[in-house]
Amino acid sequence: MEMLKFLREITAVPGTSGNEMQVAEALREAFAPYCGEAAVDAMGSMTAVQRGTGKGPKIMLCAHLDEVSLMTTSVEKDGSVRFISLGVARQILPAQEVRLLTREGALFGVIGAKPPHLLGADERKKAYTVEELYIDTGLTPDEVRRLVPAGTPVQLTGETTALSGGLLSGKTMDDRACAAILLECAQEMARRQHDADIYYVCAAREEIDSLGAITSAYRIKPDMAVVLDVTHAPMEGSGNGETCPIDSTALAVGPNLHEGLTNLIRKQAERLRVKTVTEVCPGNTYTDAWEIQISREGVPCALMSLPLKYMHTTVETCDESVMHAQAHLLAEVICSIGEDWEGLLCC
Repeated sequence: MEMLKFLREITAVPGTSGNEMQVAEALREAFAPYCGEAAVDAMGSMTAVQRGTGKGPKIMLCAHLDEVSLMTTSVEKDGSVRFISLGVARQILPAQEVRLLTREGALFGVIGAKPPHLLGADERKKAYTVEELYIDTGLTPDEVRRLVPAGTPVQLTGETTALSGGLLSGKTMDDRACAAILLECAQEMARRQHDADIYYVCAAREEIDSLGAITSAYRIKPDMAVVLDVTHAPMEGSGNGETCPIDSTALAVGPNLHEGLTNLIRKQAERLRVKTVTEVCPGNTYTDAWEIQISREGVPCALMSLPLKYMHTTVETCDESVMHAQAHLLAEVICSIGEDWEGLLCC
């Protein structure tokens, strides 16, 4: 799979939380050639299915497709647009280029702020607050008010780029990079024999409430689930215990994560010589795994994470080789689960 090419395409597709239909349809088209069933539900989540022999379990593989974003709140007298942040790190907002997703199409804008020359001495020492920033579209105030009502979604922009050392950097790698891992796994599994029915889910609204994962898990009623998300990779200023090596696969352990399923992934990783690191999660993982585990009578969950630098910015950075390794690891795990799968859940 040409990971860079796919990520450039899929990260450009709008999919702000609560407005994921466009990216969900793009992912449905990507998965459809490899899956017998692929559909988008009413929540905006995409599910693609590969049927097995019928002897194995239903396995749900889940990544989320929504992206951190902004949302407009009002228009000032001069036509500048005020907004709130839905997960975007406020420190990166000044001078960002954005797309306002209006009903008449995408509208280009830039985020402006009072320049340093006009700031007081105390103001220059502080980071801008969101309230001090605004979006400038270049249109007249009347045109802006007509096109941009309060609540208009705003998407960050920026093309995914290859860095030295095999790293990829761009916007929305959280969590489109994990959706790409699922797609590469589906491509491999389309060529392989397996007992399990595999449900690839790209879930809506993880960044705000995980309702896409909740409704998908309720509908599918999986026997087990593996959730793919990102975690923090080391960067300047990060503390001990806060990050995972960028060249590794993070496997979470904690009260809401199934030990037997996690150990199966770890053993396959050891066999394949895939580097793993343990991520301790004593409580809420703040991923879709937290919600999927309590669907219906409960779902055994594992959480596999992709270490990522600069989360919730436009330069989220990860290791492409880890993405390929995780896709193959998932395929090997699925192929190792046969008709005796219930014993796995007793571990």
